Amino acid sequence: MSTENNLLRVRIVFSFLIVLSSLTLLPAQNNRDKVSKKQKEWFYGKSWMEGVNAICDPGIDINTFAKHYRKHPQRWQKVFKFIHDNDLSSLPLGQQTLGDDVKINVQEYTTRVPGKEQLEGHKKYIDLQYVVSGRELHGYAKLQDATETVNPYSEEKDIALFKVPFITYHVVGANHFTIFFPDDIHLTNIQYGEKEPVRKVVFKIQVE
Repeated sequence: MSTENNLLRVRIVFSFLIVLSSLTLLPAQNNRDKVSKKQKEWFYGKSWMEGVNAICDPGIDINTFAKHYRKHPQRWQKVFKFIHDNDLSSLPLGQQTLGDDVKINVQEYTTRVPGKEQLEGHKKYIDLQYVVSGRELHGYAKLQDATETVNPYSEEKDIALFKVPFITYHVVGANHFTIFFPDDIHLTNIQYGEKEPVRKVVFKIQVE
C-alpha cells in the first residue's frame, strides 16, 4: 500500500453514531461554541428530518444549517419529505427538479482510489448527499483553509476547485447523508478499503 494511502487511512474520521461523542474534534464544527443550546436541541431532536430514519453526518455545520432552515424551511421540508416518501433505490438515474429551489441528481458509480485531491465548493447551491447503498469517503475542509484555487469559480456550473493542506475524511455508508454549505469545500466518491458500487442521491438546495 502506498504511503499516500496509509496517510489517508490515518486521517479518516469515522462518522457513524459510535463517534458522536467525539464531535468536538471535527474541523467542520470549529464554530461549535457559537451553536446555541436551542439550536443543538432542535438539531438533535431531528424533527426537521420529517420522519426520515437516517444518519446525519456529525460534520454538518449546525449553526449554518439552523440559520438557513429558519430562513427557508420549505426547501428543507421538501427534501426530507421526498426522501421519506420515495424509494430512493428505484429512482431513475439522472437529474430532476422539485421546484425552482431544489434539484436532484441520482447517481450510480464505482468509488475511486485517492489521488491528488481537489475539493469543490459552491456558491448558489447547498449539497445534501444521501448515500442509498454502498460506502465511500467524504473529504471535508473549510473554504478559509484553501491554499490554492485550482479552478476559479464558474458561475454557469456553480463550482470552484481548491487545494488544502489537510483534509478530514468521514466514512459515509447506506442511509447516511452529509450537508455541504458554501463554506464547506469537499470531495466524495473516494473508496474506503476496496472499490465498490455506490448509489447516491444529491439534492441541490438553493442558498438565496
